[in-house]
Amino acid sequence: MVKKIVFGLFSLGICFLLSFQLPDKEVKKIYVALQGKDSNDGSFQKPLASLEAAQQAVRVAKQSGFKGSIEVIVRGGTYFLAETLEFTAEDSGTKSAPIIWKASEGEKVILSGGKRIKGNWKKGNDGIWFVSVPEARSWKRNEKEAERYSKKPEMPLNFRELFVNGKRAIRARYPNAHLENPFLYSVANTKNEVQIPEGKIKKSWGAEPDAQINLVPRWRFFNQWNDVTAVDIENSVIKVGPREQHGEIDKGSWFWIEGVKEELDMPGEWYLNHEEGKLYYKPLQGTSPNDLEIIFPYLNRIFYLKGDIEKGIAVKNIQFQGFDFRHTTFTLGQIEARVHTDCAVMFENTQSCSMTDCHFENIGGYALWLHLDSRNNVFDNNTVKNSGGGGVLMTGARLSYMDDTKIYTPGEKASKVFPILNRITRNTVEHCGKIRYYGGGVHIDSRPASMAMEAGNYIAHNHFSDLSRNGIFLFRNQGGNVVEFNEIHDCMQTTIDGAAIHFATMNRLAAPNYIMNNYLYDIWGYEQLPGSKPRRTLANGVFLDWATSHTTVANNVIYNAGDREIKPIMGNWNLVLENNLASKTKILPLMPQEIGPKGTASHCIYPEQLRNIGAVVISSDKQLIRYDGKWEPKRIAGMRNLFNYDCQQAAPDQSASCTYQLPISEPGIYKVCIMYFPDEKAASNAKITIGHANGTEKMNWNFRKGDNLGFSISLGEFYFEKGKPATFTISNENADGHIIADGVGIIKQK
Repeated sequence: MVKKIVFGLFSLGICFLLSFQLPDKEVKKIYVALQGKDSNDGSFQKPLASLEAAQQAVRVAKQSGFKGSIEVIVRGGTYFLAETLEFTAEDSGTKSAPIIWKASEGEKVILSGGKRIKGNWKKGNDGIWFVSVPEARSWKRNEKEAERYSKKPEMPLNFRELFVNGKRAIRARYPNAHLENPFLYSVANTKNEVQIPEGKIKKSWGAEPDAQINLVPRWRFFNQWNDVTAVDIENSVIKVGPREQHGEIDKGSWFWIEGVKEELDMPGEWYLNHEEGKLYYKPLQGTSPNDLEIIFPYLNRIFYLKGDIEKGIAVKNIQFQGFDFRHTTFTLGQIEARVHTDCAVMFENTQSCSMTDCHFENIGGYALWLHLDSRNNVFDNNTVKNSGGGGVLMTGARLSYMDDTKIYTPGEKASKVFPILNRITRNTVEHCGKIRYYGGGVHIDSRPASMAMEAGNYIAHNHFSDLSRNGIFLFRNQGGNVVEFNEIHDCMQTTIDGAAIHFATMNRLAAPNYIMNNYLYDIWGYEQLPGSKPRRTLANGVFLDWATSHTTVANNVIYNAGDREIKPIMGNWNLVLENNLASKTKILPLMPQEIGPKGTASHCIYPEQLRNIGAVVISSDKQLIRYDGKWEPKRIAGMRNLFNYDCQQAAPDQSASCTYQLPISEPGIYKVCIMYFPDEKAASNAKITIGHANGTEKMNWNFRKGDNLGFSISLGEFYFEKGKPATFTISNENADGHIIADGVGIIKQK
């Protein structure tokens, strides 16, 4: 049966995206080839040998006064990079004369962050082969510190991935991966240890210097990699180190253990011995590793475009075309389970740069990571396969849910920016989430509240499939995004409580989002169960989570979702849900020729449709808030300890008030909202005064009631003008409990 889901009214206009070729300008060409020399002049006849030399040649040309575009043309072959190629503002082009790095036309250029095993493999009596890897000898794990990106990793080194003839090999593990139910299961609720059924634990697990468990804890929507530090055989307990203790290990949490030599028992498995500096591998029967191409990852990133937000410096107008990126590492000690920060290419404070017609395969994290004030960048017509994470990641400085902990990039300016106005189009992302389950085609994380009403990013005509979790995910304060004409299927394969398209903005005032004409199907949602097949649950077509509001969902075709086709929850405001087709069995998309990378249609949403007029001011916005009297910071545990929530409180025993300055950009009638977590010990009679263009409005407010998730509650509508009073004051005058200062928002109505 096909259901037509219709709510509200929505008119649709379709246009088609066209591309234009700009006229040629003066171009300087610099060539790189495997047979070149860095002492050459970089001409076609005398190419350079390294990307580093080409980068230096670009800088010299710019310094000499050359104003045209510069092309770095890399000839075919595999380039094993000794270190990450970092680009700074010094490497930038201009809008009329970009710097272009590209693979030579018709030639395959592989940029590898790995190292090829070169030694002579020998066969042991047990049928397991081994080879010397001197770079790994004497490496020691430090489970108390997070592993970090390094431009050139220090020796000795470690790796937890291996690629054999272009495929990711299995690190020696238990239970074996080929089993129908290849997991162990926790039988108790714990934090820094795992208890399993009696008789399952082996002594060798605790003796290994770099064994990990890959575990899905409570909530079942992410995995974490925990270092094994010891085992208690008598009590059937695995002890784990402090890194990545993100979730409670509850009864039913599933995992496997890897990095144990004793478990090297299946063809295709491998193990690295740091004490000996040897790599062990069990090949398929009749195969010699000496006849195979075996590569281990060495670099965490291959390209890193590195602006400086605190200095106001951006990398601009660099284009990358036609490269093949492979063999990067993943790191342990991620500060937030939802956001893993490994990538092949990173754009940090990068503007008007692009990556087109590239291929990413066998990488440890995402293909591209956009960070901080990265805007007007393009990721178009790329292919991502077998990644540890997913396709594209976007992040701001803070990775936490609702508080100001988990800061990835410190600094006042960093805390105020986020990647916006970027285009993610015509890409294919498949077979991803091999290392980190919380990934997908595109993951757009927490943006600052001050940016919630701004335009976001454009995601269209992509094909995302065979993914560990969501196809497209947008998190806190995300607004002004357009998601259209994408095909997403076979997602939610290792976790639950997500969707093909999952928005969780946690802000009822964020700018409008548009989810239109997408084709979404086979959305699984698997929860593993001991002794039986996995249970399918909580996998949606479109999930409007955490009070996602001001969102249009129209003309999408959805079938075979593990839960609901369209699922709004937690008190959404102003949703338009219209003309969506839903079915349990296969149905065809609307405008099938326009779905995915070959399509060109667009709804051509105007810029003014992608923003709200207003502002959100939170308790940490020092320039817009004045505190009088005694205020103290308060941290509240929210949603059954899933996250923390920060605010300010003032007790009733001393006079205290807090005044928010409301930024008004244009005259009009605005809805005024307040945000806080209700508390039964708070004041039921707090004094609130709203200063507006026509005078003041006074009211009593009951902080014991409100939205249980801390989201916006409307106090009414008032007229404001720029340059006239626009304030919101909370006072504890005669209050019967403490008052709360968290967030205040305004949104223009007319």
